[in-house]
Amino acid sequence: MKRSLVAVAAISFLALTTACTNAEGAPPTASGNAASGGQSGQELAQGVQPDSKVQELVPAAVKGNGSLTLVTDPTYAPIDFTDEQGKIVGLEPDMALAVAKKMGLTIAIEKADFNGILAGIEARRYDASWAAFSITEERKDKVNMVSYMRGGTSVMVRKGNPLGIQSEMDLCGKTVAAQTGTTQALNVLPAFEKKCADAGKEKPVSLLLPQQDNVNQSVAAGRAQALVADNALTGYYAQLQPDAFTSVDSILVEPSLSGVVSPKDDGGLSKAFQAAIQSLMDDGTYTKIMEAWNLKSGVITTSEVNPTAGS
Repeated sequence: MKRSLVAVAAISFLALTTACTNAEGAPPTASGNAASGGQSGQELAQGVQPDSKVQELVPAAVKGNGSLTLVTDPTYAPIDFTDEQGKIVGLEPDMALAVAKKMGLTIAIEKADFNGILAGIEARRYDASWAAFSITEERKDKVNMVSYMRGGTSVMVRKGNPLGIQSEMDLCGKTVAAQTGTTQALNVLPAFEKKCADAGKEKPVSLLLPQQDNVNQSVAAGRAQALVADNALTGYYAQLQPDAFTSVDSILVEPSLSGVVSPKDDGGLSKAFQAAIQSLMDDGTYTKIMEAWNLKSGVITTSEVNPTAGS
């Protein structure tokens, strides 16, 4: 990642090394990141103009409201977090705003614990969620998912990697933390356990915690020897706090697409999301917003509704 992440979004070391259980977590100090051209992701999103072809796809009920009610768990910087004023910021709020502007709509973003968001979408308490959801076949059975970014699971350890963790097998017998309800908790850690057991080694001990801030703190405090999370997150925190954390770049497992979530019977809203995201891709705004958050590695060129998981 580029140095601008460090320059504009510092997290205090104290916030990462003391227990933190509130939804806001330990907020970085900036509400956006400077792109190479000087514009933040928020500024780029604010400049997006409506696309008439996208607007034609917006369901009548949503169009009549003029706004989308969205939900996220703002404890997952740089994807979703809160700034010093308590405003929800990050890559996804910027992307959500840009997409809504293509639709000719405004947005309101509410907070919820990650583990309860999908239930809220199914109950139609929200129109959609941008919350760094990896696209899985299990999730697609319950909701619609529109791809907008590629990510994967990586590992973060204490500064300098004192245990020399370089591969998945090095996690055997270690305590490894993850956020409850994430792909890492549901799929990655069980897979690590099986690999270690199959190799005749001691299984890693899974430490599942409700919020990402708690997961980070467990490593900083030595409660866990490593954590697993999206590669964007591990790289972000390791660069923000080089005196506390090191990202293990040699480990990247289960590369997958991330998607915007909407109810299964959404009246065509997912198609409107796909068209809006694709429009942003085609006019270059999408890539600029990704670069503004130093997430160029996650760029994709085509958005799809319910793509094959892992594609």
